[in-house]
Amino acid sequence: MLNAFVQVVRKNLPLDLEKMSGRMSKNTTYNTQEIYSILRLYVDESNKALQFGETVKIDGLVSMTPNMKVGGEVDISLRGDRAAIAGLNNPTLWTADKVTNHANLSKSPDELIGMWNTDHPDDLVEE
Repeated sequence: MLNAFVQVVRKNLPLDLEKMSGRMSKNTTYNTQEIYSILRLYVDESNKALQFGETVKIDGLVSMTPNMKVGGEVDISLRGDRAAIAGLNNPTLWTADKVTNHANLSKSPDELIGMWNTDHPDDLVEE
């Protein structure tokens, strides 16, 4: 119910290897296909490393570690780079075109509950 007021980053189309290659080619002397081939090789080598139980670190972005659950199912644990996370916490990045309920960014949970209760007097939430 309160989700109607909570801010959420708007989801965009994913940035896949092909799109990333195109962006990168604009800033280098390499063409899109060359960059795509290098990125594809990086992905393939990263997958091999994970299959050997190695942690794969993309400096400045994320570390990926294979993690085995009870019963033997394996997934990947992701740990964001501290500097990358700090960069994402720059409030000037999160403009109204990127965040739903942007006006509520600075509101506390109690303020959001108050907004809900004002708009929905027949469905009050306890503060």
